[in-house]
Amino acid sequence: MSNDTARVWWEVRNSVTATRDTDGMRIRILQYVVIALLGVALVVTSIGWYLSAHPGGVRFESCHWEGENLVLGYVYGSGDTVSTMVHPDNDHVVAQLRVDPAEGAQTMQALTGEATYPVSGGPVPVEYPNGAELNCPARG
Repeated sequence: MSNDTARVWWEVRNSVTATRDTDGMRIRILQYVVIALLGVALVVTSIGWYLSAHPGGVRFESCHWEGENLVLGYVYGSGDTVSTMVHPDNDHVVAQLRVDPAEGAQTMQALTGEATYPVSGGPVPVEYPNGAELNCPARG
């Protein structure tokens, strides 16, 4: 009977030790998963903040409505390639400015430009592609 009791005691002790080791491993894996999820959340949040601050192009220097014409002002450098895009929607207009610097350009001369777009039903609110509002008052 002594041998049976010792064997049962040994099996119970080994079972408890194995459970503790498994629980410890589970907790450690859970800690790594939580740290990884927090890291991913930080990266996603950082990207969101960056995209909200940068509308996917260059900001317009000025914007105003002249009747149903949207007038957008911008600044660029000598030799730069400038493109503007305006997409009217039902209740707003999406406007974007892209300035590609000239290759190897060293001059720091600032030039101004203006683009005028007729928009049926204007004036309406104007936004950048990321949804940031562009202040465009109506003039004369």
